[in-house]
Formats: sequence, C-alpha cells, structure tokens
Amino acid sequence: MKDPVCGSEVSEKSESITYNNKEYRFCCASCKWAFEKNPKQFVGEEK
Repeated sequence: MKDPVCGSEVSEKSESITYNNKEYRFCCASCKWAFEKNPKQFVGEEK
C-alpha cells in the first residue's frame, strides 16, 4: 500500500482516512494533513 501524497510504502498500522468509501493510509501526519486539506488532488477526481 502506498501513501497517496508522497508515494511512500505504508503499513496496515499507518494512520488512515476513509474518503469516498475507500481507505487511504499515510506515512506521516503532514501527508495526512495535506490529503485532508485537498483530497481531490491526490485521488484524481476532477476539481
């Protein structure tokens, strides 16, 4: 599993967010914060 923000490998124990019924995991708090601020930027949705 990869962090959608930076592309780092993450584990099942990493912090996660559920967005549009899909779980995303993050390597660190700053990547999680960036995703929370603008998830569409990282999941490829139209703006």
